[in-house]
Amino acid sequence: MLLSNDRLDYLFEHYLNNHISDSELTELFGYIRNAERDDLLKDQIMRVFKEIRPEADFDFVDWENMFSGVVRERPLQTEAGIKKISLWKKAAAAVLIIILGGSAGYLFMHHPAKHRDFAKTGKTVEDILPGGNKATLTLSNGTKIILNNANNGKLASVGNVNVIKVNSGSVAYRQEPEKSDPRSKIKDQRSEIRDQRSEINTLQTPRGGQYQLTLSDGTKVWLNAASSIRYPVEFAGNERKVGITGEVYFEVVHKEKMPFEVLAGNKIIEDIGTHFNVNAYADEYTIKTTLLEGAVKIGQVMLKPGEQAVWSGSGKIRVRDHINTTEVIAWKNGLFSFKNDNLEKVMRKLSRWYDVDVIYQPGVDNKQHFTGMIDRNLTLSQVLKGLELTNAHFRIEAGRKVEILP
Repeated sequence: MLLSNDRLDYLFEHYLNNHISDSELTELFGYIRNAERDDLLKDQIMRVFKEIRPEADFDFVDWENMFSGVVRERPLQTEAGIKKISLWKKAAAAVLIIILGGSAGYLFMHHPAKHRDFAKTGKTVEDILPGGNKATLTLSNGTKIILNNANNGKLASVGNVNVIKVNSGSVAYRQEPEKSDPRSKIKDQRSEIRDQRSEINTLQTPRGGQYQLTLSDGTKVWLNAASSIRYPVEFAGNERKVGITGEVYFEVVHKEKMPFEVLAGNKIIEDIGTHFNVNAYADEYTIKTTLLEGAVKIGQVMLKPGEQAVWSGSGKIRVRDHINTTEVIAWKNGLFSFKNDNLEKVMRKLSRWYDVDVIYQPGVDNKQHFTGMIDRNLTLSQVLKGLELTNAHFRIEAGRKVEILP
């Protein structure tokens, strides 16, 4: 059974842009169900979808198993007074396709819905919105500045360095040009440098937060949720050192005579002109450093672009190659990325971004794995309803809690 490529292109485009009608949605998933028994149709669907989304990485997907089963359509009751809509239509707001294949759920990104949703728990519970630009800046004197509440502009100054809130999601350290006032020569410049070097600031994001930082040397830093970075107000001498927790992405301004070093766990990552990501969450089993550009050195290990260093505790560093760096920094670009992640790992990512506690009921199956991407701008219920198209079951409770049900 072969269709017009133009028709498949039309259906996929309307689905991705959330303009598809109920009848067209039924038609599209009908073709997907039929593809389970029709290899030619299956290949045609995959070819058209790849043409529409060429940036998607399909190499790691087991397409044979992906089509081994299709989730059945069933009704979903919305709030009182609102008509019933199909679960397929609701899921379209969260993901492109979720099909159960063996023990793995395969997910593909879609754009967020424009409406708010509510979880059905026997009582009305307000949906949980996604995280956003939230962070606390702690100065060396202990002063705390809640950046999401602060106005844009100068927040503080130390010596000739000003701390500027650039916009709702970014703070920068900027050096003022030295003034040519002759009286300034009287100042002990060496003492001023020591003072500024001793000023250590900390930027910290809560669960449900993210933020961008530009250091005084021009290095750009992105913090994921529940992350932090400690750094001097101004770098001086022959070294630049910072310390991080959580997940942080760096675009370092390279200075050959002034190396940039990142302390993550018990290892020091030395930059050699670099874009790299560090995942050092305390609740993950390993610390991972992934190199996108340039080079980094960790102990005696030198990474090349596309490689990832993995270690735990004081253990030996393992190097993985051919890493899909787009997946690694998906969080920075507004996406959740799952690659053969079990349910617990998926929920750790959701817990950090939506600021929720996860409760596992007895009998929950953690063997199911998920691969794919989902938009981080979706509400929590939209993401969970998408995941429920596999064998996972969830319930949002009051007090920012999510129960995982057997």
